[in-house]
Amino acid sequence: MKKAKFLIGLALVLSAGNSGAFAKSKELILGEKAYSRGSFDAAKQHFEQAIDNGDESGDPRLYIGLILESRRQYAESIPYFRAAAERPMQKKFKKVAYWKLAILYRQAKQYPESLRYVERLEELGEKSELFEKIRMEAEGHHGGGSSKGYSDVKKAVVLEKQYREKSSQGAEAGELCEIADSIIAAYTAAIAADPRWKEYRFKIALYHERCKRMGEAERVYAQIWDEARDPAAAYKLGLLARKRKDYKLALKFFGGALENPPEDLQMRFYIHYNAAQAHYALGNLAEAYAHARPARRLSGEIELKKKTQQALRRLYCLAKISKRIHEEDYCRFSQKTESKMFMSLYAMKRALAENNSAEAAQHAVQIYAGDTVDDDESGASLPAYALSDLPVAVGVLFKEEKYRAVIELTSKFKTQLQDLKDTNGWRAVSHFALKEYGSALVEFDKIKNPSPSQMNLHLMAMAHMGDIAGIKSRGRVYLKDPRARKKLTENFRKMRLYESLRREPDFEIWLNEGAGASLPE
Repeated sequence: MKKAKFLIGLALVLSAGNSGAFAKSKELILGEKAYSRGSFDAAKQHFEQAIDNGDESGDPRLYIGLILESRRQYAESIPYFRAAAERPMQKKFKKVAYWKLAILYRQAKQYPESLRYVERLEELGEKSELFEKIRMEAEGHHGGGSSKGYSDVKKAVVLEKQYREKSSQGAEAGELCEIADSIIAAYTAAIAADPRWKEYRFKIALYHERCKRMGEAERVYAQIWDEARDPAAAYKLGLLARKRKDYKLALKFFGGALENPPEDLQMRFYIHYNAAQAHYALGNLAEAYAHARPARRLSGEIELKKKTQQALRRLYCLAKISKRIHEEDYCRFSQKTESKMFMSLYAMKRALAENNSAEAAQHAVQIYAGDTVDDDESGASLPAYALSDLPVAVGVLFKEEKYRAVIELTSKFKTQLQDLKDTNGWRAVSHFALKEYGSALVEFDKIKNPSPSQMNLHLMAMAHMGDIAGIKSRGRVYLKDPRARKKLTENFRKMRLYESLRREPDFEIWLNEGAGASLPE
């Protein structure tokens, strides 16, 4: 009876205290009312229905855990408390979930798990004599002494507290990394003494990250992923790969992390968010939108920094407008909060969605006019989404015959564009259109698989330069292509530009041999 009264009282506190955190579903409200009356069977059904309907908060899961615990179904309650602990809830209710897990895992003698939640409680400012009891029991369970590694874990916990205090006091990076190295050494020693402590490898990797030793952190995360298929490790590996712009590898790990999506909504958000960024950077716009959609949905369930919300909105709207869909309410941007670069980029994409390439070209020039730095992409001169849309901007300018702008843009971003098959084509034709035939020839020579029109313009540029020998040499090659042969033959015979060529004594022999030749196997 006392247990039931306690649970009902807790329900009233939960219901009252949590009212402003998230919009509650109908089933969650009905469950809370049934719970407060002590109708636990009915309450459990409502909470389960809320979960089935997509409620992603921790509330229904915490309630179910409490109901199961009250019925002494301890093993069954743990997954619900864990699920609640990893989902959005107010801090005081997080503490309830953590306390339950620390105690239940202690009862099951799963001390590493119990200590994990003891640490979380301490991070939230909780203090209790029970914490030290759990540590002593864990030490005894592992056999006592340093041989089983508990003393090393205990040492690491003390050092971590020292690290947090020093960090809050603004200590230098060097001093913090000295403490971090001691923490890493202590956890490493514990794992070497007893592999059951290997869950602390995640902390080892995190401290390597904090000290900017990304290679070491990546090595530890890879070990965790290979052995445990932990989605958190896969996410970290993907994030590290994305930051060094290895987008394909990043997507491999993000995909692995989503094979068994983590219960932690914040982590799930960041997996989708970073996958959307990686896809957009590769120009995979449909895939970027496919990840940006769940990221946007999850963003309403968790607390995010304003900067992250803004970056998500940019990414989501760019991906959606690429599908020629403009979302008026969500995708409304202000010049006060957005860069001129982004505003021009979105305006270009919106004009393209409306089939207005002339207006799109006006904005395309402005996107890359300055050396804009985006805080969301540390160390990059331009954000990845702007660089991935660079070929779109160049293509718009080319279509609108803004040839000087094409040349300037492709010169400015030669490194980013050099692997694109159309780069030399844009530059070659632009130089030709501007009657810069010498420069055009340099660019035409770089094209490995020219189209028939590019072949034609290449030969015409040679004619403008008076290079008859060059026309004959290159013409033999181009005339072997059945796609271009008829048009080239007509031009050689009729265009005034080739009059000097036609005066060559072997013109007919050269032309007939070229036109009659077959492509080599």
